[in-house]
Amino acid sequence: MSQEAYSGPAESGVTSASVAPSSSSISPSSPTSSDDYSFDDAFEAMVDEIFFDPVEDEIEDRIVAQLFRGASPEVRRQVAAQQEALRARKEVLRRQVVESRAQTRRIREYTRLLRTDVSGYTAAQVEQYERELSRRSKEIFGK
Repeated sequence: MSQEAYSGPAESGVTSASVAPSSSSISPSSPTSSDDYSFDDAFEAMVDEIFFDPVEDEIEDRIVAQLFRGASPEVRRQVAAQQEALRARKEVLRRQVVESRAQTRRIREYTRLLRTDVSGYTAAQVEQYERELSRRSKEIFGK
């Protein structure tokens, strides 16, 4: 399954600050391996494939139709209502996963910002760094 089908505006809320002396991005004092991010991406793709596969719904519909082909209209309505309730709960879960991923990305960026070595920064850059740190802290923790 394609992961971009599930990304939304909530995930794109992370921005980078331009507080580094000669760069437009944050450079942490201890760089993080890109393997960590590729593992996270692979894990997210696996979760999407397991939980959010639309083909699964089609297969389920076919199985249910075969199982209840001789059932009364009332039983069919009950089963259809149960399926709809399950799909609604699945959609809520999908939204929670998207929000959780966005929050995780914001926290990673905040953590990178915290690890930034500001010893070579000018006073103005340190002030900008602290403002960005404060802004992100409020965004994540609400404080």
